[in-house]
Amino acid sequence: MTRHTPINICILLVGCLTLTVPTAFAAAQDKTVMGIELGSRFALPDCGVGSGTFTSKLCINGSLTNRKPWGGDEYYVALPRSGVPPYVRGELKVIAVQGIVESIQVGTWGLQAQSGALAALTSQYGKPTRTRELKKAANSRFATRFDEWDLADFAVKLDGSTGSIDWGLIEVSTYRYQTLVKDYEKRQPAR
Repeated sequence: MTRHTPINICILLVGCLTLTVPTAFAAAQDKTVMGIELGSRFALPDCGVGSGTFTSKLCINGSLTNRKPWGGDEYYVALPRSGVPPYVRGELKVIAVQGIVESIQVGTWGLQAQSGALAALTSQYGKPTRTRELKKAANSRFATRFDEWDLADFAVKLDGSTGSIDWGLIEVSTYRYQTLVKDYEKRQPAR
């Protein structure tokens, strides 16, 4: 019969902790989208006059900042000229609430870019939680994909196409942001 001394128990506990701590850290998902981290304080400089959409560093176009009626501030973030994935179209839209990044929205080039965007998101977040595909239109070579990832404290959504113009959208947002927007929409009169 083995006698359990305090030293044996301590060694056993340390061994168990050593096995579980790396697993807990490995389960944490990366919340960074093109250099902006969800849940972090939002503090980018203004781009300045004549900078355009693509700059040498991340910066905001201060003249386009919008105050949302539900309490968020919407910023348009210009991207660096280099290192931007080919599926990205234009600027990022970042929504901050009380200075904290709650949502990052990335425009895409739509149907032709959705497979590249899906591959990048799957590489970063794993297999989507939900996937839906709309039959392709008569004049299109591609069906429209809609993919969603439900992660521990945020969600990711890919809309292969967002309407009649062939543009898509990636949205990475906190559940707090989603609740704020839904609660605001519920309070609005029906049209």
